[in-house]
Amino acid sequence: MSDLMKRLSAADPARRARLDAVDEAAFAALREEITMTSTDGATAPALPTAGDPLPRRRRLGRRGAVALGLAGVLTGGGVAYAAIQAFQGSSGEGVTCVHAWTADTAEGLDVDAAGSWITGDPYADCTTLLAEAGLPPIEDPVAFAWDGQTVVAPAGQVPEGVQRLEGSQAVGTGVVELQQSVVDPVDGGWSECRSVAEGATWAQGEIDRLGLQDWTVASEDPSGTSPSCSHLEVNVGERTLTVSPSEDPYQRLSAPDADAMIGALRDRVVDECLPADEARAVADEAVASFDFEVPTREVTDESAGCSRVDVFLGGTIEVTVYGPSAAG
Repeated sequence: MSDLMKRLSAADPARRARLDAVDEAAFAALREEITMTSTDGATAPALPTAGDPLPRRRRLGRRGAVALGLAGVLTGGGVAYAAIQAFQGSSGEGVTCVHAWTADTAEGLDVDAAGSWITGDPYADCTTLLAEAGLPPIEDPVAFAWDGQTVVAPAGQVPEGVQRLEGSQAVGTGVVELQQSVVDPVDGGWSECRSVAEGATWAQGEIDRLGLQDWTVASEDPSGTSPSCSHLEVNVGERTLTVSPSEDPYQRLSAPDADAMIGALRDRVVDECLPADEARAVADEAVASFDFEVPTREVTDESAGCSRVDVFLGGTIEVTVYGPSAAG
């Protein structure tokens, strides 16, 4: 057993965090991630130039699987929220933010804030994630790659031997929205049961809408006794969106509060034409019934005529509104 695992065992975070309430499927998904993760080597991979995909040590596209695993504690609040945020930050699907870099930070501990991409700009996203955690922004921040993660830390504490991010965009905004859209139950990938063929058509439409011209759609054979619905998996490194047979992706997440929120967003954002601030107000109202804080985020998109919304469910809830300052 490694020193890290000994420390975790002694601390017994499951007892303190009531992780016994988490569905076993959550741990199954997380275990798969752990077994696919290498901790060998002391040299961090260099960041590519702006526009290239970041190196990944883990297979991408597991966000949806972990979401399903954590669905059993959807309304549990803090424990599941912290778990999914930490996973997203460390999995290459988001950013990790620290005011002080330590040896434990390299192992995913002593992290001030972490989460999935909001805009793809690590500096802006860390500022948002830290603010949501009630923490100040990082002074003199620098973004860099560390073992497949994107990390933001003070310039004076950046580890030696890493290449700092050039520019402020680690992941394209279209890719960020694609990752959110494929698991969105409002009008996205999880909004209905689509066959593999229907899912592939929807996926190609999203790629076209987001202007991801070098992306492709791959479909798995739904022959035999495969489920009748489909699941979409984003692979940023390979620039592919894979459609595979699946059960109804939203069925397990369905709950009265979640259904009411989704219905409100469909009726008042998707079916109407609102500017971003009004759509954000609708989102704030729609999540007010939950007994834990739900972050709602607003991303300006002046090219859009009307606002659109993506929701992430599973252990946590995140609502992102994209829209113009004036609609119509």
